[in-house]
Amino acid sequence: MLHVRTHTTGRLDDKGRLSLPSRLRSALDTHRVGSLVLVCVQGAVWAWTPEDFARIESRLDPVDPFAMESLDFTHGILATADEVDVDKSGRVRIPPELRALAGLDKEVRLFSVLDRIEIWDADRWQARFDAAREAAAARGGMPRAPEPAGEGA
Repeated sequence: MLHVRTHTTGRLDDKGRLSLPSRLRSALDTHRVGSLVLVCVQGAVWAWTPEDFARIESRLDPVDPFAMESLDFTHGILATADEVDVDKSGRVRIPPELRALAGLDKEVRLFSVLDRIEIWDADRWQARFDAAREAAAARGGMPRAPEPAGEGA
């Protein structure tokens, strides 16, 4: 991924375009990434480079494509995927369907974390942020990584 840590507020224009922060645009240019894959997840639009999104999709290779859990994930999450170009001005156009699913209108909150970018409606983000901070404080630390199969049993 781009390994850019940033958070900012932004505005969608009348065509549903969002200007990416300069640090993110610079990283995209450096890595010669000209598009992003957008998906609606948890009430927000998440974005990955096509290479990173391909890694996510590859995790489904060993999974039975006919199992209901697989179908629910592909129909409920992956079916919203849309690859969009980053224009010469460093903007991405968020398709109307994704804007509707994520409740994006004008004011948005954008941040990059781990291998993705998240774009939230400003009010939805504030509610999610407050809930997440409260839950993290109650847990008192980072989540634990799952143990590899065969260990600890």
